Amino acid sequence: MRQRRTPVWKRTLSILFLVLCCLAAPVALVTGWARTILLSQDDYLRTVTPVANDTQIQYLVADAVTDQVVTAALGDTSTATQAVQARLLRQIVGSAARDVAASPAFADTWRQANAGLYQVLAAGLNAGWGEPVVLDLSPLASTLQAEIDAVGEALPIELQITPEDLRFQVLDAATADTVRRALATLDRAFFISAAIALLTAALSIGFAGDRLRALMRLCFGLAIGATVLIAALLFAQGWAAGESGSQASAVALEAVLDAATQS
Repeated sequence: MRQRRTPVWKRTLSILFLVLCCLAAPVALVTGWARTILLSQDDYLRTVTPVANDTQIQYLVADAVTDQVVTAALGDTSTATQAVQARLLRQIVGSAARDVAASPAFADTWRQANAGLYQVLAAGLNAGWGEPVVLDLSPLASTLQAEIDAVGEALPIELQITPEDLRFQVLDAATADTVRRALATLDRAFFISAAIALLTAALSIGFAGDRLRALMRLCFGLAIGATVLIAALLFAQGWAAGESGSQASAVALEAVLDAATQS
């Protein structure tokens, strides 16, 4: 028996709904994850707290601390003497910062700092407008100072760590407000994109003549959508780091983003 040919308009609609589904599904995935993690302080802290034990995160934070401490101590290294001092100081401070980042005190401070960051960025969105986002690691100032004092004879200059040296502006006020606006629309974006993804997936398969082949096309399209999603997240991370205003802040922001996205 000869199989009936699927009308052209049905095939066209099937492909159109397939494209819409592959566009909406990644959006639903990101917004669903974000509203689950970022709009709940407990879930956010549960996500970022364990990665304080991650060596990569510790090194990123240690690099940020080193950059900010050396810059605060020497400013811009415009002379040969300052350049030599900066290299020696960077080695000593970097070693001390890595030791501190690997200590139990860092894990507690990391949790407290992220709790403060969350309060400014996501908790009480109306109250946070116009404020920058700061990662405050200042409770570690005395611990870092003690590590540096232990090798004080090797220091090229007298170095005094201040709490301000361990506060990093992760996002400036304008960029933080952009993120807050995005967080404020998460629920709407999630429900709309999820509804579109489910409806268009069903319609794409329903209008197709060969539904098994349509399902295979849908899976392939979602795989492509996931690839585009990864690229978009990397681009967004690079954009946010570029808006942070300094190398130290960019490194601190990268540590926070890596921590938040490891889930």
